[in-house]
Parts: sequence; C-alpha cells; structure tokens
Amino acid sequence: MALPSSGDKLEFLCPDTREWTTLESMRFEEAKTYRWRISLPSDVPFKLLMNAMPLPMVHTEYGWEGEWMTPFQSGKVIFTIEQEERITVPAYLYPDKRKLTEADYEHMIADILAEAAACFQHAGAFLQFDSSGFSRSASLAQWDYIDRSFYRLQHCFRDIQAEPLRRLRSSEQWVRRDKVKHVTPQLLAWSQQHPGSGMSADMPVPEMIWTSVREDSFQVYENQVVLRQLHELQHLLRQYRSVPIESIRSKAGFYYDRINYWLRAAFLRGMKPHDGPVIVSQAFRKHPVYRNWYSWFHQLYQFNEYAIGMKNSIPLKDTYHLYEIWVFMKLVRMVREHGVVLDTSDLFTLEQDGLVLKLSEKKESRIRLAGGATLAYQRTFTKATQDYVTYTHGMIPDIVLEAGGKLYIFDPKYRLDHNLPMALGEMHKYRDGIISKADGGKVVDEVYIITPAPGQENAHLFGDEYRQQYRMGAYDLKPEAANPELASKIAEILDHTKSSLLQR
Repeated sequence: MALPSSGDKLEFLCPDTREWTTLESMRFEEAKTYRWRISLPSDVPFKLLMNAMPLPMVHTEYGWEGEWMTPFQSGKVIFTIEQEERITVPAYLYPDKRKLTEADYEHMIADILAEAAACFQHAGAFLQFDSSGFSRSASLAQWDYIDRSFYRLQHCFRDIQAEPLRRLRSSEQWVRRDKVKHVTPQLLAWSQQHPGSGMSADMPVPEMIWTSVREDSFQVYENQVVLRQLHELQHLLRQYRSVPIESIRSKAGFYYDRINYWLRAAFLRGMKPHDGPVIVSQAFRKHPVYRNWYSWFHQLYQFNEYAIGMKNSIPLKDTYHLYEIWVFMKLVRMVREHGVVLDTSDLFTLEQDGLVLKLSEKKESRIRLAGGATLAYQRTFTKATQDYVTYTHGMIPDIVLEAGGKLYIFDPKYRLDHNLPMALGEMHKYRDGIISKADGGKVVDEVYIITPAPGQENAHLFGDEYRQQYRMGAYDLKPEAANPELASKIAEILDHTKSSLLQR
C-alpha cells in the first residue's frame, strides 16, 4: 500500500485488541463499528471513500477521525484515499462469529420460498404469483386466477352483451310487397318477369316478392369464439365443483350458474361455437372489450409453471430480519409435516405487483392448526387485544404457538454467543407481562430463543436439563443444519394438547 507522500498513515481501532492498526493489517468483520483516524492538518485536502461512498469524518486535535459500521455482508470492499493523489486499497469483509455468509443468505431465501410454495399447495391460499407455460389441466394456481379475476370477466361480458359485434348480411327470400324496404334493379327486373295484381297498371307488383333482405347478424367469428370459451370455462368449473375444499366447491358452483345465465343471452341464441384453432383477429387485437376478453382466457391456461415471490426485498444488511422469517417458515414446515395444518392463507396477500408473501415486521400473520391451535408471526398483544392482554405496554413476540389455551414463544435472536444470556433474559417480559383477559392469569407457559450461535460460551442454555427445569432456554438453528430437538419440542407441545383435548 502506498500511503500519502506526507508519511501519515490511515489507522483503524481494532475492537478486539483495542489497538490502532494500519489499514493493510486490519481484519474487518461484518456487523461491527470501527473507528479510524489519520494525522493531517485541516487545510490539507483529504477524503476517504468505501466502495465509492464517502465516509463521514470530523477534524480533531489528532487529525481527521470517523467511524465506519460494517454491513451484514461478507465480501470484498475497496477503500479510496484522496489526498495529493488517488489511492485505492482493497480489503475483505469477513463473516462475524455467527457465521451466516452470503451463501447462507441465499439458502434461507430458497427455504422460505420453498415452504411458501408448499403452504400454497396445501391450503390453496388466494394470492398472486408469477406463472408461465401453457397447460389446460386444473390447478390451484388456475383456480386462484379464476377467483381473483372473475369480476373482470363479468364486466367484459356485460359490455359485450350491451354492444356485441354484428355484421350486415344479405339473403334472398320471399317478402310481402308492403315489407319491401329497398328497391333494387334486380327487384325491378324480377317484377317485370313475374307480373301480378299490383297497386297500379303502370307498375304491377305481385303480392309476394323474391328479393334481397339485409339484416344485422351476430354470427361473427369473435362471438363464436366467446361462446366456445364460455363452454370451456363451464367444463373447468365442473372439475372445481368436485374438489375436496369446500370454499372452492361453493364458489365454483356460483360461477358455473353465472356462466349458465350468460349463455342465455339474446346474441348467443342459435349460434354455434367456433370449431377449430383460435386465431387472434383484428377485433381481438384492437377492440377494447373483446381484447380484454381474449386476454382473460389466454391467461387462464398459463399455469404450467408458477413461482411464489416475497412481498418485500430484504437487503443483506437486514440479515437478522431474514433470519426471523426463515425460522418462522422452518417452524411452519415442522407443524405441516406433523400433519396439523388447516389453513395457511393468512401468510399471503394480493398485491398489485404480484408479490405475495406478506411476512413483515409489526404485521401479524397467523396459520390455523388442528385442535384450535395457531402459529403466528409477529403476534401483537396490547391492552385491547381479544383473548390475551398486557398490563404494561404493547408486546410483539416474533413467533407464538398457541395450543390448549397456553402460549409458547419462540424468539429468533441473531446474537453473538456471549449476548445470549441477555437475550434470554428479555423473554421474562413475555412470560410475566402477557396475561389472560378473562381471569388475569399467566398464559405464557414456555419461552425459547432460537439463534445461529453455536452456544460454546453458554452451553447450559442449550441443555435439556436447563429447558425442563426453567421451561425456557435456547435452540441453535442454522441454514443447511437440521435441529431434531426443536422439531421434537414442537411435536411434544402439539401432541400434549391433542391428548388433553381427548381426555376432556
């Protein structure tokens, strides 16, 4: 490293050794704050940048000083020193002792989305998602599209019924002479060849005349396609009326009856549905109503592949927030594999941009389990909540399992090993501060923290003896590392609740 020509050097204060160390000798770790300094007069030009972003600094008796807080992200960083000349110094940001790397971040995202997809398939939640690929087979993704957008199809049909496309057609037929509206050269020629009793001697007109009659007809290609698509939608709705999910069956029956009503529209009477491949006509491309109708049915079959996204992006610096969501989805998987999940639709939401997983801070999401149990993310307790209240201030534990009238709190803590006792001590506010609204009794039976820390400094918090004696403790959980003890604990709570209900 070539330092400025004045001989002054840039130094960082190492948090572990409490010694000032030159930049080339520093080992930076994520999630830490580093002080830096350089001995320069205030009139000497100087600027320090990290990845092209200037770092804040103040001038002191020593020289220029400042602080830099490293993000929750490992990788290469570039320091730029601008003085008499511009110097770039590469450095590396190492993971901290929690050891959640960028690969762990990607693994957690994959786990969250995989479990979200499993929950969607399990309960048929009503949400929006990305999809692709043509398929005529029925699926929960296709049903969700029908249910969410049927109102648009209804509006389109109402507009088509009000002003359907029509075409003026001419046909030759016998017509009474008083019904003739257009006199053509062909009519005059025919009347001369077929004289009869007329209204005057100069122009004898027969009683019945073979002439051309022009009338509006709804027998156009686009209307025939509309009729065919309505029959196809009816066929799909018959399938959905036979699924085991009651909410889908009832709605499918309602939509089926609505299609039957549409098929009785006047402009569809006597019409035959289009037979053969459907092509995009000029009306389907440019007519504002028929274009929307065609687009709705085109999207109806685009569910060969679909993927669920997250409502919000989570930057690497917010790894602690991602860890909370990941732990919750791991617990969701545990209860789902235990066979007690009834409804997961509250995990999802309909957004204009198609982002669907709505787990976020201070917004409660709850899934229903068998036996009246629930598993909630960010469940809120205040003086005004329905069943359980707090008598001090509002509390929002990260994960709450309610079973058998008791609450079991699991709080993910992205902490270092030596901070775990303090993190576990924070759980006492939940244990003592959340009470039953009916009788004022305590309802939080057990509290646990979940952490990626290995627990080497506080191994007793992770032991069965400690957890059984105090009904609190810690579980370690990291990406790509299963924890059968935590899964067994969840199963134990649910099985105990089930047996208690059977005894009643």
